Amino acid sequence: MIEQEQRPAVWQDKSRGGAKPPAKKTKLSRRALENGFSTISVLLLMIVFFAGTGFLIFFPRSDKSEIEKRTLETFPTFSFGSYFSGDFTSGVTKWYDDTVPYRDSLKNAGNNIKLLFGIQSDDTAVVIGKPIKKTDKSSASSKKPADTSSKANDTSADEDEPVQKDFREENAEGDYENGMLIINQNGHWRGLELFGGGSGDSYVSSLNTLREKLDSKINIYSMPAPLASEFYTPANFSDYSASQKECFNNIASRLSEGITSVDITSVLAKHTEENIYCRTDHHWQPLGAYYAAQTFAKAAGVPFADISKYKKVDTDGFVGTLYAFSSDSRLLNDPETFTYYEPLNEYSTYYYDSDFKYNYSGSLLVNVDTANSYLRFMGGDDQVVKVKTDVNNGRKLLVIKDSYGNAEIPFYTSSFEEIYVVDMRYFKRNLVNFINTNGITDVLFTMAAFSEVGVNADNIENLITQDADSKIVDEQLSVKED
Repeated sequence: MIEQEQRPAVWQDKSRGGAKPPAKKTKLSRRALENGFSTISVLLLMIVFFAGTGFLIFFPRSDKSEIEKRTLETFPTFSFGSYFSGDFTSGVTKWYDDTVPYRDSLKNAGNNIKLLFGIQSDDTAVVIGKPIKKTDKSSASSKKPADTSSKANDTSADEDEPVQKDFREENAEGDYENGMLIINQNGHWRGLELFGGGSGDSYVSSLNTLREKLDSKINIYSMPAPLASEFYTPANFSDYSASQKECFNNIASRLSEGITSVDITSVLAKHTEENIYCRTDHHWQPLGAYYAAQTFAKAAGVPFADISKYKKVDTDGFVGTLYAFSSDSRLLNDPETFTYYEPLNEYSTYYYDSDFKYNYSGSLLVNVDTANSYLRFMGGDDQVVKVKTDVNNGRKLLVIKDSYGNAEIPFYTSSFEEIYVVDMRYFKRNLVNFINTNGITDVLFTMAAFSEVGVNADNIENLITQDADSKIVDEQLSVKED
């Protein structure tokens, strides 16, 4: 009876929308669930925060970056003076920011995440970041090179030499970022520094000044080296880089009579399918330097040993500076073979500091790890180097260069009796006095396109004017070697 009397009331409640007590229970459950999620989120954030803090505090700090190829900041030395000046605390901040544990691994992981983003264009290229202003290539050269035979030599490759693939006529998958292209050609990733053009006014003015100050019997040569972008920039990115050949021609047209312009761009264009440029480094491969040196030897009228007369050495697993510049994991994961060539003739190598103070005798090709393969040539740039060879022709060559010129030096050991090497960025003696004192017969300016039209060329004028009154002495001549 009790149940029968209560049923109408229940149905009446329901007919009035009366399932409110269960709804209240659901609302409370949802609120509890939301509070639970909030608590879990806070706990997870705290765990991440304390884990990150512990990682930064207790894990060993990085002291070297293979990606950036540099030694990282060191912890500053404390002194009351540096503390109150703010230098100490500023140094601690720089050290802390620069030496994050596992710095290279974290940068690589971040770059892999970054590769997930980009805009797919109609020409199959992925453009990341803001493209540079398109270059009007017609403005790169306002003059044509002079035709006078005394001023320029036809140093192009022989006409019967087979023409190799022109990569500039094909599109390629690639990314643009911060003035650099990362492209895929022939199944491999390649980094390219783009060339924006330039007048080369400082370079022209300095070489013309030097020509006036030297005896006319001393030969002066200009042999600029193109960047890889001259040959490997895909058609779908062609407007992003100016013509280096046109720029070089414009510079050659303004050099004084008695300065020989050596065109290696036309020669290298015949060998684009060979390993003439690094894919992961901004330098050329030694094979590219070989073709340049061969072209120069022809212009200078000196003997030159075929590459078969050298010992070929391969270094596998090389990843160079373009990875350091871009941190692009595709370059890291696609290492290349760096191939250099050891001269087999007799020669001796002597090292001086930038003031031409004699230091020691050593090897022209030094031992380095794989990551620093391009430093194998004389160990770097900031020393003055002299090479005495078994050639007996009375010709003494002075090479004024940036790092591109380093790879050429081994190939001149079969052409000149003595070779002197100075870097225009570091040399501290007067160039005219140096040439006259050492009996130089041939002066070669060889440097990358960036150096010829950029700030590096500004220092050539300094070389001509600096330290003009001091006497230059070759101390090595009075040293008895063991």
